[in-house]
Amino acid sequence: MSGEEFVPLSLTPMVIGCLAAVACALPGNFLVLRRQALIGDAISHVVLPGIVVAFLLTGAIATWAMLAGAAGAALLAVAMIEGIRRFGRIEPGAAMGVTFTAMFAAGVLLLEQSDTSGVHLDVEHALYGNLESLIWLQASGWSSLFDPVALADLPPELFRLALVT
Repeated sequence: MSGEEFVPLSLTPMVIGCLAAVACALPGNFLVLRRQALIGDAISHVVLPGIVVAFLLTGAIATWAMLAGAAGAALLAVAMIEGIRRFGRIEPGAAMGVTFTAMFAAGVLLLEQSDTSGVHLDVEHALYGNLESLIWLQASGWSSLFDPVALADLPPELFRLALVT
């Protein structure tokens, strides 16, 4: 694959994927050391109802609304996990499993029952993302990395994720 094909189609998704991996490495290691690795999986599943509710309230797929909905759902899930663990007197792993299964099911039900036919909000995009859509249209090869006009057309998700990292 030449630079004319690689840079516009593959470079940006690869960089964004690497930035996401770096951003997730520190909290992931922290959770593994605390023997709470399942909570990362639980939180990644429980954000779905928050994303759907944010979409239903705003009617648009806006970054800040989706982030607020996901954060609210994650905080609710943490509270539910702690509540189930303390008052139900069950193991933390079981509390996480119950919570993320219930909230993910609620998110899928909300998504399937609501009218999201006009947008690409579905379970697959919410869980796996859509990296292949992050192409760099102005890039014409490796020289585009030094072209200010081409750099101005980079996908905004790259800069958002760079701020998180």
